[in-house]
Amino acid sequence: MKQPTNTAARAGRLVGCVAVTIALALGATACGGDSSGGDSSSASDTKQAATALDAGLKAHADGDLTAATAAYKKTLKYDAKNKFAFYNLALIDEASGNYGLAEQKYRSALESDPKYEPALFNLAILRTGPAPKEAMSLYQRAVKSNPKDAAAWLNLGLLLRASGAKAEGNRSVLKAIALNPKLKDPAA
Repeated sequence: MKQPTNTAARAGRLVGCVAVTIALALGATACGGDSSGGDSSSASDTKQAATALDAGLKAHADGDLTAATAAYKKTLKYDAKNKFAFYNLALIDEASGNYGLAEQKYRSALESDPKYEPALFNLAILRTGPAPKEAMSLYQRAVKSNPKDAAAWLNLGLLLRASGAKAEGNRSVLKAIALNPKLKDPAA
């Protein structure tokens, strides 16, 4: 699969990555503190998953993708449905040009949380070229999950325009610009 070259998609990816960094930081904190009083092995697994995720986030931020990958996989050993671990593994695969693997991991993150907007957004970018209708559906889910995601609104609008739904596409583009005036309509 070829890497997306759409300028709006690239701008959107940058915005999405910033939002994800915030979400990951919040999620890592929540993961470590979520003990529902179950059995001690479950609480222990939760704690080990949180510790491994934190180590992965630190290694990822430091640029050590090998250590980050190992830590995210360890997270999944203790929490097999951890959307943050799947998402970050997908980011690493995508950065390495392994788009098929990245797509699988984004889908795994979405199996854990179908409304996880960062995974919806990045999967939509990957699907824009080979499956624009699926990409539109993913962007629609992303803006439903996060109505303030200007980049998703912009990318959705551009795809709608390309599919012939000009009026709906224009509304989406205008919504994006209203949310983030730094964005520009490429058709203008």
